[in-house]
Amino acid sequence: MKKFLLILSIFLLIGCSHDNKVSYKDELTLLGKYTHDTDSFTQGLFFHEGKLYESIGQYGKSKLLKDVSLDDGFCKKEYKFDDTFFAEGATVFKNKIYVLSWKEKKAFVFNIDTLEIERENHYDREGWGLTTDGYHLIASDGTNNLYYYDENFNLIKTINIDGVYYLNELEYINGTIWANIYMSDRIAVIDPVTESVIKIIDFEGLYKKPDDVNKVLNGIAYYDDKIFITGKNWDTMFAFKIKD
Repeated sequence: MKKFLLILSIFLLIGCSHDNKVSYKDELTLLGKYTHDTDSFTQGLFFHEGKLYESIGQYGKSKLLKDVSLDDGFCKKEYKFDDTFFAEGATVFKNKIYVLSWKEKKAFVFNIDTLEIERENHYDREGWGLTTDGYHLIASDGTNNLYYYDENFNLIKTINIDGVYYLNELEYINGTIWANIYMSDRIAVIDPVTESVIKIIDFEGLYKKPDDVNKVLNGIAYYDDKIFITGKNWDTMFAFKIKD
């Protein structure tokens, strides 16, 4: 019942009308489709120096993947978390990989070459999404807030995004923050300066929804002017270009 009420409340919130809601078909041009590993419960997705990284969630299954192939969805190197941790958002910042945990209040800092943990930082809220603008780590916690941190997770500032909730996986793209709205087919494009939503991109119809309600759209990566979109346990990753 709690799960049903949570899902209902999410859809009531995200179902509110937005004057700036647009279809992905009007905003993006589909460039191609790639293979995504259906065992990957995607939490974070990003490119660094041409290599695709992915953080995978769920207790007992959490991993950090390096150099994920777009041909078959498998990676060349991985780190498996202890079963007591649920990995969440991930990004690279100052040549280190940062991965949040969900409820364990820890952020892990990895050596980018070896995928060895170099240190752990206390993190005083739930971990959801993570990205960077090159100057700060930017995190979400499932609310309508975004939190800016330094590399040691000292809080710099909090911004409040009006009109959207359940902000999840994040990606910084051309001065804007793209944020998955959890349990929906929508991505909010956010102006971090004005703390406002520029548009809501609706990806309804992009992917045939699996029977499992948890296998939702989640995963945004930007590389070489392309935007890569996937979901939790999806078998496909989509590549788009923003229309002029």
